[in-house]
This record gives sequence, C-alpha cells and structure tokens, in this order.
Amino acid sequence: MTRFARITILAGVFAAAAFGGYAGGSALAGDTKCTIAIKGDSPTAKACEKGGRAEAKKMMKKMVADAKAKGQKFTCEGCHKDLDNYELTANSKDDFKKLEALVAK
Repeated sequence: MTRFARITILAGVFAAAAFGGYAGGSALAGDTKCTIAIKGDSPTAKACEKGGRAEAKKMMKKMVADAKAKGQKFTCEGCHKDLDNYELTANSKDDFKKLEALVAK
C-alpha cells in the first residue's frame, strides 16, 4: 500500500475519533460520503462537510505532516484495524485527540 493511501485512511480515522461520530457502518473505498467525521467543528469535520471524504483525507494528510514536522509520528494502521473499510482501533479516538492537540500548538 502506498504511503499516500495509508495517510488518507489515517485521516478518516482521526476524523472519527475527534467527534465520536463513528457511525459503525462500513465504508467502501469508492464512497465519497463521510461516515466517520460526521459531526463537530474540528477542521476534519468541516473538511468532510465541505468536500466529503476527499477533503477529509486532505485535511488529515496535512495534520499528519504537521505532526511529523513537530517530531511525532502517526500512521493509518495505528488507528485503523482494516484499511479497506476504515474500521477503527480501540485507541483511535485518544490518538486523534493527541494529533489534534499537537498540530494546534
């Protein structure tokens, strides 16, 4: 899997974690509608509302890059059990909060 694909998936995970808005449904790779970051006022939720999954992925990619620039590493697999349906791990919400706090500094 390419690095871009992993970062894109990570974006969705973190978005879900930020708002507790995980709907519990599966998401197919071709879907454009957000199913995880569906509520709240975080940058990821706003991006999702504006442009669906594609915009949310872009936002998450930016957040992961900002965190990397600050010396912290986040990965898609750290928050997703399955990179095909975006199922979240038990620690995904906490990890998203850490990412969000780090990039807000």
